[in-house]
Amino acid sequence: MYPLTAPHLRTGWYVPLFTAFVVLLFISCDAVEGDRELPVSDRDKLARFENPDFVKAEKDYFEAWQLALWRDGDLLANPETAVMFLEHRNVIRNQFSQDLPEVREYFSMPWEPGILILGADIRHMEDVRDGFFRPFNQLGVGLAPDSIAFLNRLEGSEHFFFLAYFDILMNVQEMAKTYRQLPEVLFSDPNYFASFGGNPFPVYPGHIDGDWYYLFYKTTYVTERTSLFKVEPRGLQGYSAELVESFVAGEQPSSSTRDLIRQIRDDFRERVYDQASVERIEELRVSLPE
Repeated sequence: MYPLTAPHLRTGWYVPLFTAFVVLLFISCDAVEGDRELPVSDRDKLARFENPDFVKAEKDYFEAWQLALWRDGDLLANPETAVMFLEHRNVIRNQFSQDLPEVREYFSMPWEPGILILGADIRHMEDVRDGFFRPFNQLGVGLAPDSIAFLNRLEGSEHFFFLAYFDILMNVQEMAKTYRQLPEVLFSDPNYFASFGGNPFPVYPGHIDGDWYYLFYKTTYVTERTSLFKVEPRGLQGYSAELVESFVAGEQPSSSTRDLIRQIRDDFRERVYDQASVERIEELRVSLPE
């Protein structure tokens, strides 16, 4: 009798081998599925925006969160708005990045996220050096920073500067307004120095007459190419993007494109850039020497 034909040997050899084969097959299929980029539902995207650590770690999600802050100007971003921007930017990258690689650039606010520079009277300085600032007790729930650090004191000055750090994903420009209401806070501003990128920024969003536009600049020391895109309203297949016009330095765009670019830039300047202008940065730089 051959070994594998005996009933007791069939049970002892065949079943474990078959079980091992099934397990390996399952693991193999799972690995293939894990490598495949599967569609993510709107519900899952919303849930991801509720996880600050995930958003900070994923560039696409972090950009969408900042765009949502730019759009609404609130202290906290609306996750549904962030999902819309995530899809807008994905469709532009997917459709045009091969021919216009600058669309891979990321939008960012002109300040370092999660940090405020604060100024206060020197009578609070030793407390701040020890890691606390009593006036924060006057703030509402969830508005106090997670940590602080002494920055510097100007020679002969009666005030000093320190940094406030926040773990939550919020609009530091709006948080600065809240902190200015504390009588003990003499100065409160986002940290423009770490991320101020000059003019133009690589990506400008725009919302004109109910339509969404995105303006991109390809730059080195000068602007080499300007591209304007329009994102169509969401259809059954999702969003799609249209190239309105792309032109290089020396070329003259159409008057309608020039008008759209002007509106986008003016809106961005009024709501964001003027508060982080070159003049204001220089003023802050004088107040905060290295």
